[in-house]
Amino acid sequence: MRGTPTLPTAHPDGNDPIPAAAATFAKQIGVTPTGPLDGAGRQRTETVRIGNESDLRSFVFTLLGLFENPKIRADLRAGRLKFALTGGAAAHPTAEAVHRVDRGAVTERQIAAIAEAGGRLVLGPAAVLTPLAREKARTLGVPFEKERR
Repeated sequence: MRGTPTLPTAHPDGNDPIPAAAATFAKQIGVTPTGPLDGAGRQRTETVRIGNESDLRSFVFTLLGLFENPKIRADLRAGRLKFALTGGAAAHPTAEAVHRVDRGAVTERQIAAIAEAGGRLVLGPAAVLTPLAREKARTLGVPFEKERR
C-alpha cells in the first residue's frame, strides 16, 4: 500500500511490543520516525529541525506535552528516547552575521529581520536604538553594542 509509512506496533521478531505512547510520539510532533530500534526495541532517536526561535518554542511546548505522559517521561529521562538535529541553522552553526548601522534610528522591524538572520547588531556613533527596538532585541536574543567615538 502506497502513502504515509505507518509505525510498527511490535518488535520485528514479534516478542517485544513497542509502547503505544512511543508509536504515537512521531504523530504528536509531526515527524516520521528515523532512528532504528536497538536490540531490545526500546531506544529511538528522533530527528528534529530547529531553524529559528519559532521552531525552538514549538519543540519546547511539544516536550512539555510529552512530559505529561509518565511512560514517555521515563523514556526521556532514561535516554531511551533521544533527539538529533537535522538541517537548519542550528545543526550547522555558522559565523554570526554582523549588521552595522552607522546612523539613524533602528526600529523593531529591523531587529526582527536581524533575529531571523541570526545576527548581531553594531550601532555606529550616530545611530540610535528606539526603546521598542531595544525591548524587541532583548526578547529575541539579538545582541547589540554601541560604538563610541
